[in-house]
Amino acid sequence: MTTGPAETGRSVAVYHLGTTSYGEVHRLQQRLQAARRAGSGVDTLLLTEHRPVFTLGRSHPAPNLRVPEETVRQYGIDIVPTERGGDITYHGPGQLVAYGIIALRGWNLGVTEYVAGLEETVIGVLADWGLRGERSDRGRGVWVEGRKIASLGLNVRGWVTMHGIALNVDPDLGHFELINPCGMSDVEMTTMAAEVGRQVAMDEVLEAFVFHFGRVFECRAKLQPIPGREKARPAR
Repeated sequence: MTTGPAETGRSVAVYHLGTTSYGEVHRLQQRLQAARRAGSGVDTLLLTEHRPVFTLGRSHPAPNLRVPEETVRQYGIDIVPTERGGDITYHGPGQLVAYGIIALRGWNLGVTEYVAGLEETVIGVLADWGLRGERSDRGRGVWVEGRKIASLGLNVRGWVTMHGIALNVDPDLGHFELINPCGMSDVEMTTMAAEVGRQVAMDEVLEAFVFHFGRVFECRAKLQPIPGREKARPAR
């Protein structure tokens, strides 16, 4: 017998931020994480597309590039150090990035369980488009027939998470060619659009992600309006 939100008591406030700069959302995550660590605030899921940026994991502060750093600057792509795990990755338009600020102890979850749940959420999304997402012994994230479609990295302080998972819906794969994604020189990146052979609507993927996040983590996942903006489309 499976449990549901009523039984677990879990809930998460979901915000669709639209297209953002990496820095503004990073600062927002830090504030929300600090509040949850202090026992205030609520568990939150931030969904966004970033303007082009390369981010670095805390254990790999030197950018793992395939081209000179000057070339990256010519593309106008910033390189930003972060406190998450993992190696270099790319964020840009056409990629759905999901940041969970979750007090894991309140959800009775360990870090490994949470990571596996984020992967399972993406696997559920891919299945809605007829794609078989898989895990790989090459590293965390989600793969389709050996090609990487989602990357994952976390920071956990005081059992409260930040950072999360990034799903390639239809980003510019050429930007991945400037780096060794996740530190792997031979990895092939892919997108949902490339795998299904047609355009994929970001709004539909976002709704599917919220649905599967709620299903996997047995929580109420409710999309919240952002003050001063039009109300976002409700999750299905």
